[in-house]
This record gives sequence, C-alpha cells and structure tokens, in this order.
Amino acid sequence: MQKGVEGKVQNLFRKFHEKDIELMEKISITPFYSGFWNRFRIDKAIRQVAPRAHGVLLDVGCGIKPYQKAFQPYVKHYIGLEYSPKTVYRGHKADIFGDAMNLPFADASIDTILCTEVLEHLPRPWEAIAEFYRVLRPNGILIITAPFFFPIHDKLDFFRYTPKGISSLMKQNGLEVEEIKPLSGTGVTLALLFNLYWFEIGFMWTKWLYPFGIVLRPILLLFCLIVNVFGWVLEKVLPSEHMSFNHLTVAKKNTK
Repeated sequence: MQKGVEGKVQNLFRKFHEKDIELMEKISITPFYSGFWNRFRIDKAIRQVAPRAHGVLLDVGCGIKPYQKAFQPYVKHYIGLEYSPKTVYRGHKADIFGDAMNLPFADASIDTILCTEVLEHLPRPWEAIAEFYRVLRPNGILIITAPFFFPIHDKLDFFRYTPKGISSLMKQNGLEVEEIKPLSGTGVTLALLFNLYWFEIGFMWTKWLYPFGIVLRPILLLFCLIVNVFGWVLEKVLPSEHMSFNHLTVAKKNTK
C-alpha cells in the first residue's frame, strides 16, 4: 500500500516536472532563460544563412524541424531525418529514419544539408562528413553548427569543435570551407555557462533545490536576465572570440 502511494506521488512529481520543463521551453526565447544565448545565436545564424540553400534540403537530426519555415522560400523540398523515433526528447517531424554515418540516399541526390547540433553526438563524425560529401550534388551546400565551449548535454556526447578542427574535417573529405563564424564572444559564453550551471544544474535538476527554485522562480529568472545582459555588455566592451560557445560552418562540394 505504501509503495503504491509513493509511486503515485513520484508519478505526480514527474508530470509536474515535465509541465515545468515545457513552460521553461516557452520562456527559452526570452533573455530571462538560462540558455537564451545558445538558442538565440544559433537560430539567428541559421536564418541568416538560409538564403544560400537551394534545391532538395536534407535536415540531419531534424527534431521538430524548427528551421523549416526559414528555408522553405529557398528550397524545393525539405526532408527531415532522425536516427529513430526515440532520439528526440519531445516528439519529431522526421520524414525518414537513418544513420548520419550511413545515409539512406543515393550519390549526388541532395543539394543542401543542414546539420545543426548533431555532429558532437556522433562517435565517428568523419564518416558523417564523408556521407554528406557523397550525397551532395556538385555545388551542394553543407550548413553545420557544432559546440566548442559548452557543457556535456547527453549520454552520447563525444566531441567539441574548434574552427581549425571543423575545417580539417571538411577538407579531409573533399569539401571547401566557405565560412566559419563564431556565434559568441567570450563575455556571452561565460554568461551562458554560468546560467546553465547555477540555474539548470542547480534549480532545475538538483532535487533538493528544485522546490526552492519553484518558489523563487521570478527572482531566479530576473537574475538570469541580469547575467545575460552583463555577458552581452562584456562581449561589446572586451571583444574576444577565443571562447565562442558554438561555430557556424558553411562548406561546398566543388565540381572539380
């Protein structure tokens, strides 16, 4: 009887926590959110580069296809790929399932590949890059974002990428790098890491702190805002790109 009651309490707590996470996801587009800079800068960079896409686009690790609308004006067909239905935390909109390191597509059948926040989760990323080269048509475009200074965020989290590292991967597999863009200065990176540490790890995932986090949520969110703004100011006052949390890379498959 006691175990049954404990089970019901745990189930209620789990459902409440899931609802709380959903609420925080809605807040994530605002600077009150701990991971605001991560989402804002990646989204901005991808939307800015979207006009360079063309033809058939393959979104590797598409999730819920958050960038489909940004690319739709520039591509003929948008294909979303996931490894399996279980690889996405909150649903997916995948059109096809398959391995990024062994893509289920014919040679030279894709014009644009989008691979955002996926490369660090692949145990053999060089095989994925080789596959991207294989399925791209001549003059095809590869758009990638991959973390550099960022916490471990999954059980399958293998690598971090410097600009030279990602450039080397591309060149070794026949792709010409057109652009590598840091998505933050050091100030924003430090603000992001600090907020992820004290808020996410502390008040969201540490069980004994979580109840206090619920009660103090308005104050905590305000503090996240202050840290985010301070990091942005530091980025402007003391410019430095040595600690960018992420980089955008655009590469091309040459006709030669």
